Amino acid sequence: MNFDPKVEHKALDCSWKSVWGVTIPLMFSMLSHFLMLLIDRSMLAAYSMDSMNAATMSGNFVCIFVFMFTGITSTAVIFVGRYNGAGYHEKLSAPIWQMIYMSLLTCVISIPVAYFSDYINILPDCYRKEGVEYQKTLMYFSITAPIRSSLSAFFVGQGKTKVITFVVSVGVILNIALDYVFIFGINGIVPPMGCKGAAIATVIAEFIQIIVLAALFFSRKNRRIYKTFENRQVNVELFLGCIRIGLPIALGNVLSMITWNVIQSAVCHVSTDMATIYNIGMNVYTFFLFAAEGADKAVATICSNMIGRGDLDSVEKIRRIFVSISIFFGAVVAVPLIMYPEWLFRVLSSFSGNISNLYEDIRQVLPLVALNVTLETLVYSQWGILTAGGDSKYAVISLQICQWVFVAFPTLLLYQLDAITHVQPIFLLIAISLTTTWLLIYRRYRGMQWLTDIEKKYS
Repeated sequence: MNFDPKVEHKALDCSWKSVWGVTIPLMFSMLSHFLMLLIDRSMLAAYSMDSMNAATMSGNFVCIFVFMFTGITSTAVIFVGRYNGAGYHEKLSAPIWQMIYMSLLTCVISIPVAYFSDYINILPDCYRKEGVEYQKTLMYFSITAPIRSSLSAFFVGQGKTKVITFVVSVGVILNIALDYVFIFGINGIVPPMGCKGAAIATVIAEFIQIIVLAALFFSRKNRRIYKTFENRQVNVELFLGCIRIGLPIALGNVLSMITWNVIQSAVCHVSTDMATIYNIGMNVYTFFLFAAEGADKAVATICSNMIGRGDLDSVEKIRRIFVSISIFFGAVVAVPLIMYPEWLFRVLSSFSGNISNLYEDIRQVLPLVALNVTLETLVYSQWGILTAGGDSKYAVISLQICQWVFVAFPTLLLYQLDAITHVQPIFLLIAISLTTTWLLIYRRYRGMQWLTDIEKKYS
């Protein structure tokens, strides 16, 4: 191994200090990401409730592709973590380059989809004009998400999560400022652009984050220690190794987004009130999912380091720790959603249009939102272990089967029967789906079929 012994490399273990040191910054980073989505949609709701609904629906369509791309590129963190745990520090940047090349290849899909956005969407006529503009802008520049994901993996895989916290914080602050400018406009300088303005603000914020991450990645210290420039060669075997692990995740992300788009489309075609109740419930649900996403990445990071150095006993300790974290977080989320939901209604009252007649229906959805956030965090933290071990297929298949069997098919049946009178049953179906998924993934984990030897195969 060729690395500078004077450089302190971060060693991750199963202590609470190490776990929180990785988990809190990653959860904060994911919180910032979901906060950007929430702020986008909140500002759009203040601009026009139709704009919020249009952005929510077309944004979910864009996420089909973004999550597909980042589902692949984010797996670089597994290789970085394994190499870091095994002490192969000079190889840490190699998987990052492979996923940067993968990011460039995504233009083959994203640009045609952007160009034909007028024809490729599932928007009702009332949301089509603004929704298509939002979709088209984000799709033309969707390459930014996988590149940012690739560069972030270099730091996350080593447990250097403070870097990511800083970069994401810059992105959030910039996005908020640009949202205000481009959505509402500045008299005589910038015209109000609504949905399109929100998309432009998001793209600019993404570009700034990439510039900062790239500057850190190519710093003199990292070029010397981690060969961040020397490892730029295409490594076909390593590239395909990332694809092998990432492709099931990517396809799973696509299928999940298709599932949610189908469900959302069915609900939104019932009535505008039903669309508003469902979208508000899902926006709150999506916002709190920063914990699940952060836990998934934290578990994958810590466990890949442990697996890299052959410390499998600590993996079970990590699993138990994150069960506790998931339950604790769920209890924290339940307080504002169940006991004090008035804060949400005060926020909603500031939006364009009076929807106070829907508050009671929204109130009935919030307890199930809190339950689903807890279950989702449990599922994804356990999923992170399987991903760290190189097995991403089983969890994806389990999740997809459960989503369609327990949520999508019943919702479509209710729609065909004109029996959707409230969105509460849909959120209950989501809880059943998540519970079943967690049990299936736990069964796989106990069987130990998920562990593969990445170091020997791709060294």
